[in-house]
Amino acid sequence: MNGMARRNTPAPPRLRSPRLPELSAADGVEVLAHGTYEALAFAEDDLTGTDLSDVGFTDCSFTRLNIHELELTDGRITDSQLTRLDIPTVSAAYATLRTVVLEDSRLGVLQCIEGTWDTVRITGCKLGYVSLRGATVRDVVFEDCVLGELDLTGARAERLAFPGSELAVLDVSGATLVDVDLRALDLPDITGLAHLQGAALNHLQLQQLAPALAAHLGILVED
Repeated sequence: MNGMARRNTPAPPRLRSPRLPELSAADGVEVLAHGTYEALAFAEDDLTGTDLSDVGFTDCSFTRLNIHELELTDGRITDSQLTRLDIPTVSAAYATLRTVVLEDSRLGVLQCIEGTWDTVRITGCKLGYVSLRGATVRDVVFEDCVLGELDLTGARAERLAFPGSELAVLDVSGATLVDVDLRALDLPDITGLAHLQGAALNHLQLQQLAPALAAHLGILVED
């Protein structure tokens, strides 16, 4: 046989958990836009400022943050863990998340337009609207999550999976998908059928999607 055999299943996300060093309590630390912060543990009221534009966090933990709105444009979160956040609106355009775990949190709107997510695990979260329009998404898993809408318009997504999760609406218009595994989901309402190449569906999902695919391709189906 010439060449390599084609894989029958999508490659799973390649994940690793942050290896946090000993952390110092962030109590009293003033977080300012354009700053860089390392090895800090933020809890409840420690994060008083909500404008964190161009702020970098490395080797940090965030626990029980309950704020109305968070501005993280151009921000960077690396090798960090976020737990039990309750934030209605997160604006994180052009932000980078690398080797991050987000768990047991509620976010109403998460806007990460043209951002970068690399090695991100989101587990046990309720997310209303997640926008990754134009973003680069690599090695990301939504595990046991409830998502209202995921917008991947114009994004490049590679090794993305949804084990145990629910997703109502998915937009992949103009997206480039590689090893995007949708098989664990009840079929969401999908926009951008022409850009589903690179996604994996199960047989039931394919049957459910057949009428929409036929309409998209201009195929008339009659008995």
